[in-house]
Order: sequence, then structure tokens, then C-alpha cells
Amino acid sequence: MGKIRIIGDSTCDMPPEMRKELDVGFMPLPVNLGDEPKKDMEDVFPQDLYDYTERTGKLCTTSAPNSLDYVEFWGNIRKEDPDCDILHFHISSEMTSTDAVAEIAAQEFERVWSIDTYSVSVGVALLIYHACKMRDAGMSAQEIFDAIEKMKSRVRVGFVVATMDYLVKGGRCTKFVGAGANLLHLRPSIDLINGQLVAGKRYRGNRQHASTQLAQDIMSGDVVDPEIVFVANTLGDEEANQWMTEEIQRIHPEIKKVVCSMPGCSVSVHCGPGTIGIAYLRKEA
Repeated sequence: MGKIRIIGDSTCDMPPEMRKELDVGFMPLPVNLGDEPKKDMEDVFPQDLYDYTERTGKLCTTSAPNSLDYVEFWGNIRKEDPDCDILHFHISSEMTSTDAVAEIAAQEFERVWSIDTYSVSVGVALLIYHACKMRDAGMSAQEIFDAIEKMKSRVRVGFVVATMDYLVKGGRCTKFVGAGANLLHLRPSIDLINGQLVAGKRYRGNRQHASTQLAQDIMSGDVVDPEIVFVANTLGDEEANQWMTEEIQRIHPEIKKVVCSMPGCSVSVHCGPGTIGIAYLRKEA
């Protein structure tokens, strides 16, 4: 059995130090800073997006890679390790064409598994984390793929947005609704349901209140796998990471580890600075 290479693209939002520790590969996706094509988390970072929007009033854009990008990326891995198996994790196919493009490219290879996670951001990171545990336990690539396919329906993901401005600029809500929400200090939550992001509750109050209320609403009463919970924070500020970690462990003291991550451009460009997200695994019934 050859080495199993586990890959996430730049929508997976696993912290770089964790990717290094777990030996997870990383494929940057295209991000356009105005007319300039960039590679996510390689030559463009979230603060660059926020600065651009502040300066121009416009959003940056993202695009899916093409099949040749995957052929080249996987081909380089196979040059380094011809006998390896490759498991590549993608953002939900309900949101972009990334997985469909990867599926086409995978036909050019043997022993490449393209995984539609039906998730996004730290939800993808959560599945990659568990895949690494399976790899390290000696499971084969096919066994890991089959287990992840069963596991992904148990992933719970929710976000709360700090400002409506990015949703308005991105055409995801009207200027009137956005202005009213900002005026009333309403912060919308976004839930991941069947691979799609849908509008949830609207919370009133500051960022801390809204984010901790999100944690209470989605985690209280749920049967949570205590192994690990991921928090996404598009500002990456330690203060928010601390009060989210404390709130999660207050709700479920049995949780062993809370990992806070700053999402890359592919996620941050759509929700803007100050967004907080949570991803965890429900226990098997």
C-alpha cells in the first residue's frame, strides 16, 4: 500500500500549522483582486480583500479552477510519489463547480478520490481532520472515502455575519434589507443545509452576543462528538477566539479540543470581516 496523500483546497480553512502537523496538502484557488488574478493564501490574503473593498467599494471575486489545474496539481504529486493514493476534499458541489471540474480531471488518474464534502470552510477542515485520523490508523484510501461519505451528513455548520455590507455588494440581499439590518444592529446567521447555505436567525446586539447566541442555538441539546470543534473567524482576533472557545466548552464541557481558524479569501470574500462560524460532528445515532 502506497502513501495516502490528503489534500484540501483553499476553501477548507484548516489552520496552516494543523495542515503541517497532519501532513495535509493545500491547493490554492483563484481569487481576483479587481482585474488581477491571484492565488488564495499564496499571494493574496483576507486583509487584502477588505482593504480593496474599503478603497473601491467593490468586492473581489472568486472562480473555480479548470480541469487542467487539477491534472497539473495531482501530476506533480505523482511525480514526487508515484505510488501514492490521493484524497482531495472540495467545497460543496451545491455552491460551486469546483467538485465537478475535479471529477473530470480525476478520470485522467488512477487512485484519485475527489470528495464532495457537501460542506464549506471549517466544515471541510473537520472532515479532513477525521480523514487524517483514519489514515494514521492504517485505513486504506477506499475505506477512508467510504467512511467520509457516511460521515459528512453528520457535520453541523453555522455562521453569523458581522456586517450586511458584503452580502449586499454580492447581491445576496437588497440594499434596503441590508441598511435596515445594519441600522437595527441585526446580524444574520447562515446555516449549511443539504450542502447549501441558507438564511437562519437574525441576532440583535454586538458581535460577541450574536456569535455566542449562535453557539447556544445550534449546539445546546445536540449530541456533539467531543473529539474536536472548529471555529472560523474572518478577523482572526484572539479576543473573539477566546470567548467562542469558552462558550463552546461551557455548553459542552466534554469537548476535548476547540481549534480556531482564520478563513482564506475564498470564504472571506463572500461574508466579510468579523464573521464567526462553528463546525462540529454529531455523534452517530
